[in-house]
Amino acid sequence: MSKDMKNVNNWHWVDKNCINWARTYFETELINVAAEANGASVKTLAVTSVNGDVDVNQRKGKIITIFDVAINLTFEGTTADGTAVTGKIEIPEVAHDTDFDDYVFDVTIDSDSSAKQPVRDLIRKTLAPLLRKKLEKFAVDLIRVHGKDVQVDSDFSKPSVPTPTPSPAPITSTSSTAKAAAAPGAVNTTTIEDTVEMQASAHDIYDVLLNQAKVVAWTRSSKSTIEPKVGSKFSLFDGSVTGEIKELVEDKKIVQSWRSNSWPAGHYSTVTLDISQSTNSTTIKVKQEGVPVGEKDITLQNWSNYYWAEIKRTFGYVGLSTSSNAAAFSQSAPSPSDKKKQKRRRRVDKKKKNAGGDGGGAGLYTGAGLVVLTAFALGFWFSKK
Repeated sequence: MSKDMKNVNNWHWVDKNCINWARTYFETELINVAAEANGASVKTLAVTSVNGDVDVNQRKGKIITIFDVAINLTFEGTTADGTAVTGKIEIPEVAHDTDFDDYVFDVTIDSDSSAKQPVRDLIRKTLAPLLRKKLEKFAVDLIRVHGKDVQVDSDFSKPSVPTPTPSPAPITSTSSTAKAAAAPGAVNTTTIEDTVEMQASAHDIYDVLLNQAKVVAWTRSSKSTIEPKVGSKFSLFDGSVTGEIKELVEDKKIVQSWRSNSWPAGHYSTVTLDISQSTNSTTIKVKQEGVPVGEKDITLQNWSNYYWAEIKRTFGYVGLSTSSNAAAFSQSAPSPSDKKKQKRRRRVDKKKKNAGGDGGGAGLYTGAGLVVLTAFALGFWFSKK
């Protein structure tokens, strides 16, 4: 990455999509992994699919990885008596915030029978730990190959992989502090407007913007707070965005005072969200008055990337409730692939462990992921043009 004076000291968020590289990586690392025991043998043959997201990001000189993928493999093996066995292994979630020991290996054996059980046992006891070791190297190799591409200088800081624990609040730069000290009356402002359409009911959109638990999920910050009550204060992205609820019309309208903490001290904009439901979707008209002139483009971009994209990514495009005004959406269920994508986007609150199914079962389980609380959303509002 060439020296860019618009990103001095690597202050701003930089993102690189690495999903294609990841597919090649897994296709190389996860094939021909073999195990033998008690006369039985098994070997992985091919990686048939890698679906999800893989990104390398840089913020304030710190490199982090954010990834969440599902991997499918094929295998072949033989039992001690020479019975041939083929099948598939699905790893439904390989993610930056999931413990390695909690990766799930879901095994399907073609034309399954009790005679093939020794190969299933071999996969569970021996092959799965070998594959887990391969997956443990992924984050390190990802940063090693792509870390320099998101850094201005070659002497980049120590890589880090986000953990499920929340990161500390972002530190305000000297320039941001000086800007914040400016008199509010001296701020030149503008208005931004946007229209967003989602395949959800008006009730769902209203709720996802005001429901405390759902706001924590899509902001990916356990410190985000909000209450659907006029006069209540809110804080998003670990305090990077704050404001107050000024007006509420259930399922139709939300008005807020709203500011980024990198704006001049005491300066608030007014955000009006008009929500309108049609037969197959809901439209949100966004109007934000009083945005500092120099912040117009980045604020509009951040609404798109960190509000709407994350809401879609976290909750999907279908209705979230069964209320009467969501009836138009309840008739159309998500496809199995959509359900899998949505499931990968949600993290359960507790680890679940299943030591690996019975003889007639379809899979081997070693657990599930942790709650998604990544660090990347916490500092984005400090980005400058």
